[in-house]
Amino acid sequence: MTGPSDQRNLIETAARIFPGGVLSRHKLDDNRQLVFVSGRGAHVTDAAGRDFIDFTCAGGAVLLGYDHPGVLAALDAQTRRGTHFFGLLNEPAIRYGAELLDVLPVGGQIRFCCSGAEATFNAIRLARAWTGRNRILKFEGAYHGHHDYGMWSYNRFGGDAFSPVPNSAGMAAGIAADILIAPYNDLAAAEDVFRSEGSAIAAVIMEPVQRMTAPAPGYLERLRELASENGAVLIFDETVTGFRIALGGAQECFGVLPDLAVYGKSLGGGLPLAAVAGDPEIMALASVEAWQNDPRGVFFSGTLFGNPMACAAGRAFLEALREPDAFPPFLARAEALKSGLARVLRKHGVEAHVIGEGPMWRLHFGDPDRIHDVRATSDKDRQRAFDLGLLDSGIFVRPGGGHYFSMAHTDEDVEAVLRAADRIAARL
Repeated sequence: MTGPSDQRNLIETAARIFPGGVLSRHKLDDNRQLVFVSGRGAHVTDAAGRDFIDFTCAGGAVLLGYDHPGVLAALDAQTRRGTHFFGLLNEPAIRYGAELLDVLPVGGQIRFCCSGAEATFNAIRLARAWTGRNRILKFEGAYHGHHDYGMWSYNRFGGDAFSPVPNSAGMAAGIAADILIAPYNDLAAAEDVFRSEGSAIAAVIMEPVQRMTAPAPGYLERLRELASENGAVLIFDETVTGFRIALGGAQECFGVLPDLAVYGKSLGGGLPLAAVAGDPEIMALASVEAWQNDPRGVFFSGTLFGNPMACAAGRAFLEALREPDAFPPFLARAEALKSGLARVLRKHGVEAHVIGEGPMWRLHFGDPDRIHDVRATSDKDRQRAFDLGLLDSGIFVRPGGGHYFSMAHTDEDVEAVLRAADRIAARL
């Protein structure tokens, strides 16, 4: 049974048992806090019985919607066979891995894990083992998970764009000496880093589309050249872009291949699954034989890696994406939402820009020529006010953050957002 009092009781229990009363870093204002109890299509229902059109897509993990028939059928069938097995081999993992390598441009070999953070951590470890070097180049404002190699200069920045800043207490301070930072989409800056540090760089790790911002023309191509020229491993973190902006992710869209690629979020069809894929010689360092016998061997293992439930759901997810009519209407509907929002803003004279590559979107209240610059000023209060207006209109977004679009969203969902946006923009 659900209702407002039940939701209040659940929120009070959460406040008592969870730090901050939530499951992760996201938290709504106290008067807007809610508890999810179900999802259908692109909609979610809270414990008070309210329905929301959801544009978080479970943090990007639910690309097909919450109740895709193929995914549900795959989960039902696998539940009857076994929810998990010892970490040798299982059939769904083998079949899914082979199917993925058929569609991932990076090709090579693949190893599963459970989260994007685990995948980026292990990709960096592989790069350091392969090169025998320690330094990692990442880009200001990029997010690569919660581990100590990822949480530098993500949303807290130093006095200049090249100074690594820890974004959490408890991080090992000594790692800072091996972290190199450069501003995104600034080729001259990346070239300067390689000119001074190239022989020490083990890996360049990047979101090819960083948060919502596409790479400038020639940017990925030149980074590929710089990594190759200096013997560094180029890692694309496609946790967000993989399977979302195209079946082959950013590699397919921009035609640049990394040495290793990281996948997560939607990879498991809504279940916890991630992977590292790429150059078979580098990936071979994760083999049992290498770890036991090769000084460069990498320990890349976990109890739930390759979980058969997640891999079964992933297989159904991939099968749906490989349908010839999967992407065109999905991307067209996302563009209709973004172009419609732009028209609403112009109608009301609101100085804001709708940004985001493919099925990702948010409003930017700042200089459109500096969207890629994490240090550029923008009116975050107005962005948050707009997002809260959507939330109060029954459209679930993460206030102040980026939003996703799913293959389950309908034309009616788009129209509902545009009607709400029209009311909100009139007040901004």
